[in-house]
Amino acid sequence: MKKQLNTAIAALFLATASMTAMAAEDASKGYFGISYGDASTDTGITGLTGTASLDEDKKGAKLFAGFNVNDNFAIEGHYSDFGEASLSGNNGDQFVDDGVTYEFLTTATIKIKVKSYGLAGVYKFDKINEITPFVKLGLYKWDAEATVNAGSVSGSASTDGTDPFYGLGLSYPLSDTVNIRTEFERFEVDGYDSDYVSVGISQNF
Repeated sequence: MKKQLNTAIAALFLATASMTAMAAEDASKGYFGISYGDASTDTGITGLTGTASLDEDKKGAKLFAGFNVNDNFAIEGHYSDFGEASLSGNNGDQFVDDGVTYEFLTTATIKIKVKSYGLAGVYKFDKINEITPFVKLGLYKWDAEATVNAGSVSGSASTDGTDPFYGLGLSYPLSDTVNIRTEFERFEVDGYDSDYVSVGISQNF
């Protein structure tokens, strides 16, 4: 009887340990996080004259969540806000866009704001001193809104599209469930390149 009881206890212990391991494995399948960094958009605008100024650099933020298919591959989705790029000038100032020269007829400011959401495949390389290098490739849908303020007159217009994006980065575990990452991503926006360099933190679940 004692031998049977010990066998039953051992079997129960092994079953519990197995279920705990499976739960821990399942718990690490998913992750979510947030990142913040510098976003830069190459608008293609050149040849500014006079007091005209162009600001293509701004701060951006991104929410992301993913699912680890296995140790090396994950599917990751994101929502991002890349801030505003702006162009301003006074009467007589000029700029060149796509080979065409434009002139400000009055003091005006043009702002363009881009938001997006997308899905990518992420490939994670083997760890090097606990650091995991990774690359990603995917598609994203973007929405761009342009506003123009010229004295008492203002207006806005919007457009959207779907384009590819890619990125690379490094991830480092701060604990069993929390990771810090740094990454570079390049997004194409209607023929223009928008780069996002960020630092983020993620939580496994």
